[in-house]
Amino acid sequence: MTGQWSPKHPEAGSATPAAPASGVMSMPRVCPTCLGRYPADFRVCPRDATPLDDAPEDLDPLLGTVLADAFQIMRLIGEGGMARVYEARHVRLPTKRFAVKVLDPAHAQNAEIVTRFQREAEAASGIGHPNVVDVYDVHRAANGQPYLICEFLDGTDFATLLQRQGKIEVTLAIAIVRQVCQALTAAHARGIVHRDVKPENVFLVGDPAMPTVKVIDFGISKMDDGTGSHLTRTGMIMGTPAYMPPEQARGGKADHRADIYGVGAILYRALTGKLPFDYDDAAEALSAVLTREPLRPRSIEASIPPALELVIQRAMSKDPAERHPSMAALAADLEPFAGEFAAVPLDPAPLDGVPVTGPVNVTAATMLSPGPTRPSPMQPTLPRVGSSLVERASREVRWARPKIVFLTLALGSFAALLLADALLSLVVGFKAEGVPLTRTEGLLVFTVVSAVALTPLVFWIRYLGRAVWGNSVRAVSVATTLGWMTSLSIIAYGVGALTFRLLGVVGVWPAAAATPIAGGALLLASLAAALLTVLVTYRRRSQ
Repeated sequence: MTGQWSPKHPEAGSATPAAPASGVMSMPRVCPTCLGRYPADFRVCPRDATPLDDAPEDLDPLLGTVLADAFQIMRLIGEGGMARVYEARHVRLPTKRFAVKVLDPAHAQNAEIVTRFQREAEAASGIGHPNVVDVYDVHRAANGQPYLICEFLDGTDFATLLQRQGKIEVTLAIAIVRQVCQALTAAHARGIVHRDVKPENVFLVGDPAMPTVKVIDFGISKMDDGTGSHLTRTGMIMGTPAYMPPEQARGGKADHRADIYGVGAILYRALTGKLPFDYDDAAEALSAVLTREPLRPRSIEASIPPALELVIQRAMSKDPAERHPSMAALAADLEPFAGEFAAVPLDPAPLDGVPVTGPVNVTAATMLSPGPTRPSPMQPTLPRVGSSLVERASREVRWARPKIVFLTLALGSFAALLLADALLSLVVGFKAEGVPLTRTEGLLVFTVVSAVALTPLVFWIRYLGRAVWGNSVRAVSVATTLGWMTSLSIIAYGVGALTFRLLGVVGVWPAAAATPIAGGALLLASLAAALLTVLVTYRRRSQ
């Protein structure tokens, strides 16, 4: 609310008269009792006979007006880039409060923005889930401004809570995010993809120690209505860069996995206190989303469980195929970390006697209380569900990078020795029998082996540093693949060596193990085993 005007509000339960439903700019008189707006020639309020005051010039012209003959605007509770949100009450049921989201006049003539406004009403009202804000109506005011009538949420958005506290405990973060997952699961089941999942669009109501989540602002959602038509076109970039998946950042097609990325980014911010990509310039932020990896969560906050870091980084994979297949799968992976919240139902009903209501898209004036009013379950506890799986995942994350170092050295040394053996066998095969290998020939073989082995090693180390080392999901995957490659290569070599030896023992090929062919064959067998491992791993990932 602007200006110094401070009207007296009617007592709770009193009747609220309806102001004329004409254009607000032609209503310069205001009733200090009921806040009704009237034309310039009115001297007293026709409802309660209170003398009217001149409304200040800078007073919001919507204050006191009645929309749709039912919803009287009481106060401004927040504003965003394209809309303002007001508290309203029903003129015939004065105890009922609503949030009215009104599109700014500057955007009311933009057909695409108005369509997006309509889309928000259609999406939110069509989901019908306890963790999604409800929208009751969409209409236009007398002056042509589109508005939504929504439930009134009494609390704060998640972004404000994080800004105030920096970061929060694991169990509370998981409790909030699991409810977000539940809301988006319901949305995805109806063909609706939010596409702007961020803390500002996660509203918290009820008990601060165990809040109920409301997902809000479906303004840029994508709805599959069966016709194949969507609000946004391929090539359009819409959303918030810090929480935007790469496919959306490049203007490509974004499906339900875009929301999975956003939930992972929210969890990253909640647990580390840092944005995945924190840049003032939007273009630089989009470039980082496309080309860089965010810092490992545990490199910022070491108390994050290794297995939970694995879940976060999988959800935030740049390749949608590497993310969780569904929001329900992400929620299931988060359940073991819920601690005391594990028993909390994910479909909470509205609190008795408390209207689960509030503004959409902006921060409400009423914030969560600074501390809980009862013993808090927010203290970190050992996971109750799936603890063996969590311990296993934690071990995999903890040992992934040491295994990569060890297996890289082992596999590299094994490959170098195989190559040296093959080359030496080849050189000896071309020499007369009994002629020893000269120093020059040995040095030449050593040089070739070193060059062939070191070149891929340099590129491999560079790849590890850029794409693997900072990502626990890839580190575990690479460590597993290297383990199989090493094992199968050694097995292939052993089987091949035994085969040549048996051919010599049984007399089929007495000199099989000593021929130049043996070294090359063993090298090829080991390389084939390693290549087969890579191909199988790649195929499994792509499925």
